[in-house]
Amino acid sequence: MPTVTATNLDQLATSIFCAYGVDNAESQLVAAHLVDASLAGHDSHGVMRIVQYVQDIETGSIVPGAKIHCLDEWASGAVLDAKGLFGQVACHDAMQIAIDKARDTSIAAVTLRHSNHSGRLGTYVEMAAKAGMIGLVTANGGGAGQWVAPFGGCERRLSTNPLTFGAPSGKEFPIVVDISTSIAPEGKVRHYLKAGKLLPDGWLVDADGSPTNDPNQLYANPAGAILPLGGSSGHKGFGLAMMVDVLSGALSAAGCPRPGDFDPAHGSGLFMLAIDIGRFGAPADFAQQISDMTDYVKSSKPANGFDRVLVPGEFEHEQRQSHRQNGIDLPEQTWQEICLIVKQLNHKHENTTIRLPPLEN
Repeated sequence: MPTVTATNLDQLATSIFCAYGVDNAESQLVAAHLVDASLAGHDSHGVMRIVQYVQDIETGSIVPGAKIHCLDEWASGAVLDAKGLFGQVACHDAMQIAIDKARDTSIAAVTLRHSNHSGRLGTYVEMAAKAGMIGLVTANGGGAGQWVAPFGGCERRLSTNPLTFGAPSGKEFPIVVDISTSIAPEGKVRHYLKAGKLLPDGWLVDADGSPTNDPNQLYANPAGAILPLGGSSGHKGFGLAMMVDVLSGALSAAGCPRPGDFDPAHGSGLFMLAIDIGRFGAPADFAQQISDMTDYVKSSKPANGFDRVLVPGEFEHEQRQSHRQNGIDLPEQTWQEICLIVKQLNHKHENTTIRLPPLEN
């Protein structure tokens, strides 16, 4: 696999978006988000999305420079319309509004509709944790993105419906739970497909409902489906997915799953909650409790096949350290697609010269 440093990938992604007419600040925010997702070990939401976002700009699904429209606002909340803006920019602004309001009201909630792909949701609860708050974010596809079968079914009915919690931990990293309510997000299936790998058992069924390890089956015609989180206890992931649609789809008015075709530009719905820890007690006491709990949980004797216990958020922390030192590995197909974008941009725009960074191996 080609390996590129995080700094070089950040500069490359920023240059590509700028060449597509995105202003520098917006380009930098989106690029930083994508690179950080890859740094954290979540390649499905990382730089592989550059290719998708370029296509979305070309088709008009992403509207660079669009302004978020505030539909309603009160002391402890707001209803926002992203208006086709980059999902990362819209979600960053929405979470910042929730954080700012929570400083005055203890708890604040913001809904967002018509958002483009939001990237890694963990980024936004990390924002809350850094601000001394507990963050909660849920997202749905606004009725689109139906990749997931309900528990007991084999036809697609739901989006992967991720939900994310984050809180300060008193450690070097926040506690972050960032999960899809399906066994895996669609992006991870796509990552396996691009890497030419078979899927783990229990992720996918084909159109007949038979288990399959072939990622191509998700994109076949007729198509397979991702299974809900939980395996034989998939009713738990299924139930969580339904509640994510309640918060992100119905409450935001972005929409819930239903029959029919969906305009890709319709966008996703999100729900964001920020809780100011300091309004409930001393932040130092809170952090100490979480730190002590973390130490106690990690003191457990490892089970067979494990060398230690990792708490939520620790994997991402360690991945960032490793990838900053050793670079980020990219699937060959992803790298070639990025190279093609650069070649086309340099050919199309005489005044544009985007240089591909050197590979680390």
